Amino acid sequence: MTNESSFLSQTLQSITSTKKREQDKRRTTFEDRKSKLLQAVDAAENQTAKLEVLLSGLQELSFSNKGVWYVDSDQEKSVQNVSRYLEQSRHDSSVSMNILRRFETKVREKLEQESERFNFANLYYRLLTEWTSTDSKPIAESELKQGDLDGSFEHVQRYNLQNLKDKFSSVVFTPLETDEVEIDNYLSSLFDDEHAEKILNDLRANVARFGADLKQRANPFDPPVLKQCICALLTNDLLNDDAKATLSDFSTNDVVLAEIADVLNLRFSDLDNWSWEAEDGMYYEPRRQANGKYRIMMDQDILQAIFLHYIAVSWSAHLKQQFTSLAYDDKFWKTKNKPSRLEESRRTYFSNKLQQSNQGVAGAQLETFRNTFLLSALPSSLHHGSDPYGEDPESGGKKKSGLAIRQLLLQQIATDVIIRRALHGSVAVVQSDLQWYATGLPHSTLFAVLRFWGIPEDWIMFFKKFAEAPLRMDPTPGQNVQIRKRGIPITDAFEKLFGESVLWCMDVAVNRLCSTTLIRFHDDLWLCGEPSLCAQAWETIQDFVKVLGLDINTKKTGSVYVSDRPKESIAASKLPHGPVCMGMLQLSESGDWTLDQKQVSAHVRQLQKRLGESQSIIGWVQIWNACMGKFFKNAFGRPANCFGHAHVDAILKTFAKMQRELFEEHNGSVSEYLRQQIHQRFGVEDVPDAFFFALEELGGLGLQSPFVPFYILKDQLIKNPLDRIAEFHKAEKAKYKELQESFEMLSAQDRQRRFDSSFHSARETGFPNEPFFSFEEYTAHRETYSYELKQAYDDLMREPVEKSIELTNDVAPWFEELCHSHKIRWDDNMSSENKWIMHLYAEELKHRFGALSIVDRNLLPSGVMQMLKKKKVIWQLIIWD
Repeated sequence: MTNESSFLSQTLQSITSTKKREQDKRRTTFEDRKSKLLQAVDAAENQTAKLEVLLSGLQELSFSNKGVWYVDSDQEKSVQNVSRYLEQSRHDSSVSMNILRRFETKVREKLEQESERFNFANLYYRLLTEWTSTDSKPIAESELKQGDLDGSFEHVQRYNLQNLKDKFSSVVFTPLETDEVEIDNYLSSLFDDEHAEKILNDLRANVARFGADLKQRANPFDPPVLKQCICALLTNDLLNDDAKATLSDFSTNDVVLAEIADVLNLRFSDLDNWSWEAEDGMYYEPRRQANGKYRIMMDQDILQAIFLHYIAVSWSAHLKQQFTSLAYDDKFWKTKNKPSRLEESRRTYFSNKLQQSNQGVAGAQLETFRNTFLLSALPSSLHHGSDPYGEDPESGGKKKSGLAIRQLLLQQIATDVIIRRALHGSVAVVQSDLQWYATGLPHSTLFAVLRFWGIPEDWIMFFKKFAEAPLRMDPTPGQNVQIRKRGIPITDAFEKLFGESVLWCMDVAVNRLCSTTLIRFHDDLWLCGEPSLCAQAWETIQDFVKVLGLDINTKKTGSVYVSDRPKESIAASKLPHGPVCMGMLQLSESGDWTLDQKQVSAHVRQLQKRLGESQSIIGWVQIWNACMGKFFKNAFGRPANCFGHAHVDAILKTFAKMQRELFEEHNGSVSEYLRQQIHQRFGVEDVPDAFFFALEELGGLGLQSPFVPFYILKDQLIKNPLDRIAEFHKAEKAKYKELQESFEMLSAQDRQRRFDSSFHSARETGFPNEPFFSFEEYTAHRETYSYELKQAYDDLMREPVEKSIELTNDVAPWFEELCHSHKIRWDDNMSSENKWIMHLYAEELKHRFGALSIVDRNLLPSGVMQMLKKKKVIWQLIIWD
């Protein structure tokens, strides 16, 4: 495991040491004075004298949070009040010794609480020292049971790593020639009508014009543009850590940026003569990502990386705009079962409402596709990056991470399965992936596609030089340098540009040939809908990859055909075999989403190993939080009404099972396990649960509970999604009856007027006195028109709103003190999860430490804590692969 001390600068270590010395000095002074004070109290001759000594001694004690005006003021008021009560007792015998004894007990309790605060502040610093120490020993050599993962695991990993390198070399240096004429003919057949041919010609003209304009840009690089490029390169995995550190320094130095801009502008002005300038070859090495997955990455020159990023994103933004326009063209982009003009007129006539094709579920899904799923891997500008594989669930503003988009798709598919099954009796879901797509993309396919979209030949030549990079797998410069003949660098902006340009053709093919929509995240493919239509679309995908020289990844391909009646044998035979999974959720043949316990068990075994290898308690907590607090929460899928209570119940049961397996000898309790570890490593006994779970800002370890995030949501969920479908059917029938009664009350004259406004000619429908249309005709296009179905769809898609714990009157004053001592407010800056945790452990904190905080805010090593939070834990298994 990487030594954590490398994450702390010398300045932070110095500040931490200074604060620790101050903390130790305060602790020693307090304990010395406290000991002398209690000895004096014990020597006092009566209860009145004891209390007098205590009150006098309190003035000399330096408490842990001394200097916080709210706390100091409260303590001063308490001392004044008790002193006055004591004075009263000298003359008023009704103030009994029992009352004075209780005052003494309360003051003694406060002193013990202060000792506890100092003791646990000391423990906190000892834990930090352990975390930054190079001599710390693993918590356990291995906590795996025999046979789970044996000692050969690391050897197997190295063996697989060599296999990865060998496989990579065998692919990228061996060309795969595809038929460019066949590819062009195939793509041209997708634009076979007059309207499609026109928009293709317009698109090509726009692309050619953009290519010429881009090449003619004078001095495109300046400090603001460079900062945008650097920001993007710092957030992806293209460059190694040293290169990123250098880039980060560049971004804050305007003089350096101006020099870089001059160099890159000179290079851009001579674009036709650009080359890699890497006679010794660019080193390709397996580099581990934050999710633990190894990828073969290329070490690029920093200036070259900036230069190429700008060009790739410029092209990406333009092509995204052009490609997107096709999906917004209703005459080009096809939808199945679209109502005819006559059907629209009849519905308008009988319902007395102008029908809008975008008001139903179909319109909502099309809008989501266009605004969220469509070409999601392509950036829209230098300002907007895009990561289809990003696993950070948090997203600011309108930008969504790859994980957030996939969670949205999961909910849409789950909702679609419920609704389509209820309305049509059957539904199919298909999942697939392309094998080594970016690494093995044939160059002949790439350039055939780029030419089809109208990329000018001078730019084709530039892209060809980029693709045919001189590479070496040997770390020694100049050794075994070979020209790349297949594939493109991954995580590079060009991967998105080239990859999406090719796969957008697949999107168009599925839509034009099958009148359905393929949901795609780069090379991850999803279909959901009528089984026969999904089967047809799957055949189209297979034909497409064959023509373009691509490969289906059979290990990640599968389908589920859910039906309440006998399945169509032809459609069933055409669908691919294999499971359908998103994260650790697997779709069953019954249409339910279940947790894949086999995957869970694999992760638990790995987590057990990683926790045992941790060299510090804080490092252990980091791994726990990364996995149990974040990874599984995302991998299990966010709760939504389409999953109901059963989903959350399954998650809670799984977490309980995982903890029983991890802490079998501690009754499945993580706090009991950590309590024992702290006792063994530091000799500290009786550590309260609150110390583990309290916020780091308060001196706790910030251990995250995997259960709380689901309990704050559970009560807000629809219990059973099928109940919402039953409500829809009831509302639909009621609406039909309402429309029928309203129609039948119309006079002949009113019917004629409505008829004339609804139809363009009487020949379309017959006579205006025709009976009200049947329920079957009314429901024929539910997905297009039904407001009631759209409401049900929105309800099922909806994620529950968090329901926070209510602040009760008995603990409210303690949080008021916290506001003044640590600037933490209940309503303003505390999450629902933290409210749950803090309210749950408030009594224990107040009893043990006399406050909701454990360590004085001024003595907390906040710089170290911030570094701790920023540090990413590498995880061997990933959420979406």
